[in-house]
Amino acid sequence: MSLISKYLSGFSFRTSTPSLEPGRTVNVFVSQYDDATGEGIALIGDTELRVAEFDPDDIDKRVAVDVREYDEATGVARGEFVDVVGESSYTG
Repeated sequence: MSLISKYLSGFSFRTSTPSLEPGRTVNVFVSQYDDATGEGIALIGDTELRVAEFDPDDIDKRVAVDVREYDEATGVARGEFVDVVGESSYTG
């Protein structure tokens, strides 16, 4: 194995459009709330995760979300609120 091969071993580029797998639970910071739909919105890179059954009092908190669907073409995922798992470092 050459020195360059050793150096580049495991190297890969990161993407700004993460893939969210339906059925998976993720922890995210919800930073926005859509009054029209009653959904919280978490931005993960270029992906928008819309969180159903979200209480606007939990904005800027870390929450667990069950991912229900993900459209790779639009970069929009939908999920359901599970629980508050932490406070943001930006609040109180």
